[in-house]
Amino acid sequence: MAGQSRKWMILVATIWIQAFTGTNFDFSTYSSNLKSVLGISQVQLNYLAVASDLGKVFGWSSGLALLYFPLWTVLFAAAIMGFVGYGVQWLVITNVISLPYILVK
Repeated sequence: MAGQSRKWMILVATIWIQAFTGTNFDFSTYSSNLKSVLGISQVQLNYLAVASDLGKVFGWSSGLALLYFPLWTVLFAAAIMGFVGYGVQWLVITNVISLPYILVK
């Protein structure tokens, strides 16, 4: 039975690692679309990239949250925040919604 749970734990860990590292590598794929949709300069696009990187720096806060909340709560909150953040970004890129640069930043 311990072998079965270990397999599932490895699968879940692999999925989470891929989800986290995937966002580090795909910004260059959609950055030109984001730049044209928002009508921003390369400098402003660089600011967005830096803001994204700074957001990743605060990953330690999930570890701190685990001291006070159960694991499922922290994972659920992280999933919701990621869904909202990347969902809004996708809606802006696909021109479903229009937001000014300051709100995207």
